[in-house]
Amino acid sequence: MTTPASPQDAVLGAGTLTFFKEKGAATAFQQVPGTISIGQVGEKTPTLEQTTLEDTSKRYIAGLFDGPDKELKGKAYDADEGQQAFFTAARARKIVIIQHEWPDKVTAEYEVVLLGYMRDETGGDKTIDWVVPCKQNGQVTWGKKVGA
Repeated sequence: MTTPASPQDAVLGAGTLTFFKEKGAATAFQQVPGTISIGQVGEKTPTLEQTTLEDTSKRYIAGLFDGPDKELKGKAYDADEGQQAFFTAARARKIVIIQHEWPDKVTAEYEVVLLGYMRDETGGDKTIDWVVPCKQNGQVTWGKKVGA
């Protein structure tokens, strides 16, 4: 007998934290406050066709992983040291480790090469926002934070 599924409440993304540190540096993670968008997190391996003349339909295998292009976006906080350190690393096109912590205690850590820093389109009735484009290297390490 199958147990019927019971509805559950979803978890909002509000409260998600983003951190960074330079790769190889003996430094602790530093929060990047004001982040409003982190894009999709994870990876998808491309497919490679392996169809032969004998096959009557196409066949595929998983190819080598290629990290996605990403954009991290946020609200500009002029005096925030965490943001300023992140922008300095972005302008220098550093390789950094990004870490996210969601409210459901899931964590993700991955390496990216930062590809610069931009101010997003500015309007008189809008906040000043920033964009840091980057390219993911390697795969995401997933975890679950224990405790509060």
